[in-house]
Amino acid sequence: KRKKKREREKRESGRRLSCGTKARVMVLAMVGTTFRSSRLSQLKPKPKPCAAALNTSSGREQGRRRSRVGLGLERFEREGRVVARAQQGVGLVETPLTGELIAEIEESACLDMAGRLQKVELALPDMNATVDVSFVGPKDDKSKAKDGKGEKPAIVMVHGFDSSCLEFRRLFPILEEDFEVYAVDVLGWGFTDSKGQDCGPKYKGAALVEFIKSVVKRPVTMLGASLGGAVAIDLAASYPDLVSKLVLVDAQGFKDGLGVLQYLPEFIIKPLLEVLRSVPLRQSANKMSYFNKDNFATEDALKVGRLHCFKEDWISGNLTFIKAGGFSVSESISGIGQPTLVIWGDNDEILPAEDKFKFVDAIRNCNLRIVPECGHVPHLEKPEEVKFHLQEFL
Repeated sequence: KRKKKREREKRESGRRLSCGTKARVMVLAMVGTTFRSSRLSQLKPKPKPCAAALNTSSGREQGRRRSRVGLGLERFEREGRVVARAQQGVGLVETPLTGELIAEIEESACLDMAGRLQKVELALPDMNATVDVSFVGPKDDKSKAKDGKGEKPAIVMVHGFDSSCLEFRRLFPILEEDFEVYAVDVLGWGFTDSKGQDCGPKYKGAALVEFIKSVVKRPVTMLGASLGGAVAIDLAASYPDLVSKLVLVDAQGFKDGLGVLQYLPEFIIKPLLEVLRSVPLRQSANKMSYFNKDNFATEDALKVGRLHCFKEDWISGNLTFIKAGGFSVSESISGIGQPTLVIWGDNDEILPAEDKFKFVDAIRNCNLRIVPECGHVPHLEKPEEVKFHLQEFL
């Protein structure tokens, strides 16, 4: 049967799919995605100079701001290459490979944001230990102060599956003038240190709840991108007193769980996780995320997306998330009472196009804004348009 299946796939795609490609499709299924193209193996990286959004002017790395709370990144300097120094074993620079990757990154927006990474130690309910949640927040108290029109709205931004807060590197800086902005690394992903604790959906949500209570200290607008949308939906439905408004950016919400992946034995899941952080898979997913692939699906973007994959708890964090079955929030969507904004890239190749209309039908107070000529990540590909829609909504 397997042989016949392979022959059928060969006829359909015009070439035999490798075992590695099948593994890529399986791992990408963790995010609950659907793919319009079956020829994933034909996507090969063709790095090109990035557009104006990817400013790489010389000398930009000099004098990076010291992180106010010690996530461990003291600063970034350019002396032929970027050198990251750590004091507390940060995942970003924890291995020689991550050190090499950050040294090669050129995008100034990424380096600026990485230089501002902070951490906060939080105790989670039902846990006997603490976790160190990494985030980028306001530069100083003036960013939080009243600006003559009342207190700035607080926004907590949550990234997608196995990503990091650096995903918001182009949106974050242009929102700071008008909002009190926090980009948070979800427990088990990004540069948050789980300290070996369970990183299932229950604890991912609990860490964000404690972050809002301990750091922001007031109700927030939750912005979730991709799988971060499921995280935001879960919090909005469970803690309406903490989430005043909801923003969903190409959000996952209607596909529950991880299918058969959660039932696979650990000795199978671990090799799949190695595939998940491999260059071929990351570049394939990188290309699928954008409409303008030539300008944005670059080698530099690939390196940014892999920075967090080499911290010590990356395997254990993903493993506990998979074994817990992932997020299942489809039944919670209709119960969302907060004003909601759905922002959707019109050329999203990862999530079903009809999902954006499902959100509008299911949530009683929901607005939809479609971003033309844009893929799965409008906050990276069209940050100015996302900012415009946020200002209009908030």
